[in-house]
Amino acid sequence: MAFPAALVALAYFETGIHLPWGAAAALAAVALLSEGARLLPPDWGIALVLVYEIPSLANSQYAANGLPFARVVCVAAISCFLVRLSARGALRAATVLLLVGASGVALAWFALTQAGEHIAGLQTIGFSDVVAFRSRLIVPPAPWVAGEWFTLLLLTLPFALAVIAFCWLRQRRVLSLIAAVVPIPIMAALLLSCSRAVFWAVVVLLVTAVGLAALYRLISARAALALAAVAFCMLGLLLSADNAVYPGIAKAYTRSQTSQVRSTEGRLAIWKRSVEVFRRAPLWGVGSGNAPLFLASSADTEETTGFASRTFSLPIQLLTEKGIIGTGLYLALLVLAGRAAHRKLRSSKTTLETKGMTCCFAAGVIAVLFRELTYSSLLEHSATAMLFAMCLALLVNEEPA
Repeated sequence: MAFPAALVALAYFETGIHLPWGAAAALAAVALLSEGARLLPPDWGIALVLVYEIPSLANSQYAANGLPFARVVCVAAISCFLVRLSARGALRAATVLLLVGASGVALAWFALTQAGEHIAGLQTIGFSDVVAFRSRLIVPPAPWVAGEWFTLLLLTLPFALAVIAFCWLRQRRVLSLIAAVVPIPIMAALLLSCSRAVFWAVVVLLVTAVGLAALYRLISARAALALAAVAFCMLGLLLSADNAVYPGIAKAYTRSQTSQVRSTEGRLAIWKRSVEVFRRAPLWGVGSGNAPLFLASSADTEETTGFASRTFSLPIQLLTEKGIIGTGLYLALLVLAGRAAHRKLRSSKTTLETKGMTCCFAAGVIAVLFRELTYSSLLEHSATAMLFAMCLALLVNEEPA
């Protein structure tokens, strides 16, 4: 009952009518304490990130642009505290995995269906190079754009993989084979992004999950190599199947496309201009949501406003908008979460299935951050921030006493 109640509470907070976001986050933290859960260093890191929003807004060049970002941060904090409260223990965590994994399959079905319709439409009017139209293959609901939507889909993948780890390490072989079907449509849909960053993020996720399982001796080195081989074969088969059903998809990963070259050149130009934005306010930053404004104002006449509407790199976004102080706090949060996960994986009190799920969530966090090196979408929407916060919460959650 705890997790459904937490979801209801989160939906209640999402309305933004009855409670201020900061108060909602504070109530979630109080609820965590009232249930006797031990506050961990990452919890204090989240609290510091929340508190930092106050001076960040005060020092913002245009504070109104930062209010949506503050709301996203509060939603992430609420999600993290509620999952820390309601998903303590392997069985409760498995409930979260099933819900998010099923949501990922639904999103993947949406992507596969849309891509089929749009590619068929392009071929009907005589266009064969679908990579050039990759931004139009999948059109998510407003205000999402395709790149942000693929980040959301990528965030569901570690949950789907964690279901397999839970079932396998709990000696439920048949259930683990059934659960192995869940990540397949998600990965197939991610390959439709025609984005090399997304593709390599999936590779990083698979390699890191298997590598961590071997490093912490959940599986042997031989089993890790076999598992990695199976994962790569599956990824290759999915790419071949995608290319057979949606002709032209494989070109995005096997050849250098003109649109991809222009995208790389545009990113490099924006990152160079971001250095000038960073120099305006190196300590506090120009304020949340303000980097696109300054980038657009400094763009050349030949550059499009749309392409200059984001930094296309999460680290650069944080440095320009949050400054050195804010970026340091976010980095400290990740370090604290990693340290807590390491201690959890080393502890003899942690069950095997919990360790397996922790490896998947650690791999998910690393893969998403890898993706965000060349795209800034994680903190653009409450949904992506919420899933990332849930990953962090399940990464550090301890076994109940």
